[in-house]
Order: sequence, then structure tokens, then C-alpha cells
Amino acid sequence: MTEPTQPVTDIAARYFQEGHNCAQAVLRAVAEAEGLSCAPCIPAVALAMGGGIGHTGRACGAVTGAVMVLGLAVDRFLSGPMSAKKPAAYRLAGELVNRFAARFGAADCEAILGFGWSEPGAMDRFRRENAMAGKCTPCVRWAAEEAARMIAAVRADPRL
Repeated sequence: MTEPTQPVTDIAARYFQEGHNCAQAVLRAVAEAEGLSCAPCIPAVALAMGGGIGHTGRACGAVTGAVMVLGLAVDRFLSGPMSAKKPAAYRLAGELVNRFAARFGAADCEAILGFGWSEPGAMDRFRRENAMAGKCTPCVRWAAEEAARMIAAVRADPRL
């Protein structure tokens, strides 16, 4: 792993501001910082995850991106067959989702935003309320930081 010149939170926020969706931004920033990048596949695998998975308002993309990168880390740093890695991955993902919901009041996009993507004028409302900066970017930053922290713990003790 090479040390990033910027904190992972800043990198994730920059990717988000440059047009990556929330899942792509978190997944790409943390994967790159942790040396887990699959190069071109990272943005593509999370392409439809924004807006609560395909603008359905379900699971927040920042959460799904963080959970995906945790899966990459568990697979890379824990030894043994996939069946032995799943319990650790599920536990870490559950912890992350629960902490995220405690921090932001929910882990789904619609509840965080206060409106659904299927509502008429949703994108206009998103822009008008400056939700990207006021609601989504803090979620992206927190999820990237928490995923990186959890990955550091996996690296430190791969027996999880």
C-alpha cells in the first residue's frame, strides 16, 4: 500500500465532486489507498449503485461502496476459503452499516435525503437543496474514512 498524498476522505469527496456516484467514489478512493484496486473495474462495478441503488432510494451508495471495499479487503487479507471469509465480511459490513445509520440517522438514500428519486423534480430538488454538499458528501467522506479504518484493523489482525 502506498500512502496517499491526501486523506482518503478528500480523495473520495473529489471523485464524488468530479461525477462519480457515491458508491463509486468511496469504493475507488479506499481501494486505491489500500492497494486493492482492480483498476478499470472499480468505477464500473459500482456504476448503478448511486441514488440508493439505481435511484430507488434504498441502501446509500456511500454505504454500498464501503461494504464492497471491505469485501475486497477481507478477501485479500484473510486467509482460507471463501466460506471462512464470509462471516468476517458479514460482521464488518454489519458494523459499518449500523455505525453509518447511527451517525446519519439512516442507511438508505431516501431517508438521508428526505425525498425519493422517483418523485417528480427529484434532481431539481437535489440541486436546489444543495444535497450533494450538505448531505451526500459528508456520507461519502465518513464511509471512506470508516472503511479505511476497518481495513487497517483487518490488516493488523487478519485472524478476525
